Amino acid sequence: MHTANPWSKKRKEVKALLQPFANSTYATPILLALVDIALFVGASTLVVFASNSVAKVLASFALGVAISRMFVLGHDAAHASLTPSRVLNSWLGRILFLPSMTCFSLWIAGHNLGHHGFTGLRPHDIPWVPLSPTEYLARSRLQRLTYKMYRSWWGSGIYYGYEIWWRRQIFPAGKVRPTFIKDSWLVTIFMALQIAGYVFAAHHTGQSAPKLILLGIVLPFALWLYMAAIVFYVHHTHETARWYEDEADWRDAQPNLAGTSGTQLPLRFDLLLHNALAHTAHHANAAIPCYQLGKAQRALERSFPAEVPIRKISVGRYLAITRRCQLYEPRQHRWVTFSELEGSAAVGIAG
Repeated sequence: MHTANPWSKKRKEVKALLQPFANSTYATPILLALVDIALFVGASTLVVFASNSVAKVLASFALGVAISRMFVLGHDAAHASLTPSRVLNSWLGRILFLPSMTCFSLWIAGHNLGHHGFTGLRPHDIPWVPLSPTEYLARSRLQRLTYKMYRSWWGSGIYYGYEIWWRRQIFPAGKVRPTFIKDSWLVTIFMALQIAGYVFAAHHTGQSAPKLILLGIVLPFALWLYMAAIVFYVHHTHETARWYEDEADWRDAQPNLAGTSGTQLPLRFDLLLHNALAHTAHHANAAIPCYQLGKAQRALERSFPAEVPIRKISVGRYLAITRRCQLYEPRQHRWVTFSELEGSAAVGIAG
C-alpha cells in the first residue's frame, strides 16, 4: 500500500507552465556551437604556441571549460532539443561530444532512457545512486572503501571517470548495437588524432610531446570529469533530496521537483555552462533547450518557491553535502552518514 503524493495532481500545471519554453531554433544553437568549437580550437592552438608555461596552463583550463560547454550543447542534441531537426541534432551531438570523448548513442541509452526515465528510483537510475546502510554493510571492505572515496569531496571525478565514462560512455557493453560501435570508433579515432596532432606539433616546434599531451588532452579532460561529476552530483544530492525504492511511490511523486536541484555557482560561473545548472526545469521537460532553460527555471521558482528554491553552491556548501549525504535509507527517506552507521553498528556489537 502506498500513499498518493499531492504532486500527482499538479503534473498538468507544471507541463502547461513549461511548454512555452520548449521551442528550439536553428540560429541560436548553431551560433553557440560555432563559438564553443572556436574556443576549443583556439585554446588548443594556445597550448601549442603560447610563449610561456603560465599561458599554456591557462589555455589548458580554457580547454576544460570549452569541453564542458560543448558537452552541454551535445547533451541537448541527444535530447533532440538543441535544434528542430533530428538529423542536425544527431550530427551536432556527435561532433560536440568528441572533446569529452563521449559516445553519442551510448549517452542516449544511459542518460535519456535510464536516468531521465527513472530519476530518483534507486533500482533503475544511474548516476550518484546512494547505497542504503544495509547495502553498504553487505559490501566487501574494498567495495566500502571505494564507495567512501566516490562520495568524498575529492573522489567525484574518479567516480564519474570510471563508473560513468569508462564503463558506460566510451566502449559498448552488454547488448551491442551497430550505432554503439560506430560512435565508439568515432570517439577513438578523434582521440588518436588529437594525440598524433600534439606529437606532430611538438616535433615541429621543438617542444615536449608528453607536456603538450598533458596540457592539451589529459588536464582538460580531468577538469571536465570533475566539472561534470560535481554538477551531476549537486543536481540530485542534497539534504532534502528523495530517493525511492518502490516504483509505485516514485510514480506518485512525479514530477519530483524537490528532488532535482537548480543551482547557482559562485560568481555565476554557471552562466558559462549554457544554463546546465537550471536542472529542475530540464527534468520537468527535457524538450526545453539550454538557451531557454534559465527562463523556464525562473518560472518554476516563481510558481513553486517552496519546492524549487534557489540553491547557491559554494565550496563550503558542497563540502557540507558530501559530509551529510553519504548513505540513504529509502524506507525512512533520510540520509545517513558513515559515522552514524559505524556508531550504530558499534552499539549493536557492544549490546
